Amino acid sequence: MNKPNESKKPVTSKYFKEEEFKKCNPPCSLQDMDQDFMDWLDSVREDAGISFRLKSAFRSKQHEQNMGRSGNSAHTEGKAVDIDSPNSVSRFKILKSAFAKGCKRLGIDFSKNFIHLDRSTKLDHEVVWKY
Repeated sequence: MNKPNESKKPVTSKYFKEEEFKKCNPPCSLQDMDQDFMDWLDSVREDAGISFRLKSAFRSKQHEQNMGRSGNSAHTEGKAVDIDSPNSVSRFKILKSAFAKGCKRLGIDFSKNFIHLDRSTKLDHEVVWKY
């Protein structure tokens, strides 16, 4: 299983701690994430002015395939997160900040209250989808 940050310097984040990634579904590590993505996510979070609770971050290709998915999502690149958005105010702040910071790919799940943000360079840009 190749993880995005293998044999590189440690990934850091201003706002997100290792413990938060352990609580994701599935559990992962900050070290599984792409540093450029985390820098961008920190800027989105700072601009939004609210804390973000991560529901999901890195997922292995195998995990994705076991869930019936292609295994090619931005999660497998360490360039995606699903952020809890329990109400309309938090949703608005997350979306406003993500677009202001150049987000070109996002998904919204109203039934599970999360927003997916990613920075994949391999997948289509300028898309918004619903789950």
